[in-house]
Amino acid sequence: MQVIALARMPETSLHDLARYLERDPALTTRLLSLANSVFHSHTQAAENCREAVSRLGIDATLSVALGFGLARQCTRGGMSGLNVEHLWQRALVSALASHRLAMQVGHAEAGSLFTIALLQDIGMLALDVVAPELYGDIPTDADDHAIVIEGERQRLGCDHALVGAWLAGQWGLSERLVDGIANSHATLEEGHAEYHCVIASSLIADAWLSDNPAIPFADLVPTLLHHFNLDTAELSTLIATLQDELPSLTQLFEITQPPGFDAQQILLEAKRLLHTQNQRLSETLLKQHQELEYLRNRHELLDYRIRFDTLTGLYNRAYLEELLNKHFLLAKRTHTSLAVIFIDLDHFKQLNDRYGHRLGDEVLENFAGLLRGLLNENVLGGRYGGEEFLLILPAASTSLAKHIAETMSQRLAETSLAQVDGEPIHVTASIGIAHMSKNEFENAHDLIHSADQGMYLAKRQGRARISHFDPTAENGQ
Repeated sequence: MQVIALARMPETSLHDLARYLERDPALTTRLLSLANSVFHSHTQAAENCREAVSRLGIDATLSVALGFGLARQCTRGGMSGLNVEHLWQRALVSALASHRLAMQVGHAEAGSLFTIALLQDIGMLALDVVAPELYGDIPTDADDHAIVIEGERQRLGCDHALVGAWLAGQWGLSERLVDGIANSHATLEEGHAEYHCVIASSLIADAWLSDNPAIPFADLVPTLLHHFNLDTAELSTLIATLQDELPSLTQLFEITQPPGFDAQQILLEAKRLLHTQNQRLSETLLKQHQELEYLRNRHELLDYRIRFDTLTGLYNRAYLEELLNKHFLLAKRTHTSLAVIFIDLDHFKQLNDRYGHRLGDEVLENFAGLLRGLLNENVLGGRYGGEEFLLILPAASTSLAKHIAETMSQRLAETSLAQVDGEPIHVTASIGIAHMSKNEFENAHDLIHSADQGMYLAKRQGRARISHFDPTAENGQ
């Protein structure tokens, strides 16, 4: 804490800070080692604490001093809930990775990012001091650091990144370092671009320290290649460089060196796993596509069966009634006209009895073909049931409905609907028309009933004719 107080004084010079730190030979040795490391390399080696502090700067000097202080305190306290060695191993791998990534992408503040990554989990040390029971059931050495973050948020409502940032602010570290620590555990998608190297370094450290690094690296490699515009060779070189630099840094911090691995072999294995994952994903997507296609076809088939008659391909009774009810309500609301034509094929039962149902079906199909020739957006129609057919004419006059009915009768007279032993079979139809022009019908059913009555009137009058049924007239005509 005396180091913090000294650093906060505006009149304190680097020389004053170095003179105070020289009282701790072990810390001085570490500052010299770090100042002469590849991260702060100069032509001439720093030979004393003043030169080391001058090279490192106040932020990095304070970070190292305070980090060692907390590490010592944690070691003395014997706190079993927090895996302190894993924490520092993760911090060192992150710091190295952050620095190397920053150098790779040309980031101007590679040194600051090293310090931010080194201190990103400093809040865990502070939390373990004030709440030793916190990490009793949170696996702080988990392969996925997000598990630790989630556990802290569930119990505290915040995570150690925010605690570490607060602590760094209390220490008097620069606003940049405070902000970097606070954002160190964001996602690459959400985090500030300035700290992407730190965020990625945390993911690299998790993969590095896992029991089987190839598995998490398989998920991580595509992200690193894409996000930092690297190729596989550059990433392999970066990981190999971390391997070379890690021993000296772990020795400097007196931390057990994490297990090493062949960077190239790990990336090859990660690439193989990624290929396998992609292949499985492709197979899953293909299967899902096939299932969706099957469901889409089933839906279309069901939709067809709901609306269409399977024999004739025309609208079925249920859908005809739905259409008629919609147009009936529209005509009522807008005070427009609506006509319905009811068609019944004459002597169809005798035809079936004499020639069989196969010929009867042929007659129905061919009649549907004739009827289809009359259908358009203003003439809707379908099979109402058996040999009965219905046409709906929105906004049609009585004369138009009569014209449509006459056209149908004429086409029937001119066209044979089947042949038996080379002889044509002609069929006639009785046709009833009902027309609404002044809201004289209560509902759509009444309109169909009137058209049906017109059809029966045509049959009583000798069949093969058209009858307009008027429910207001005395005899219906």
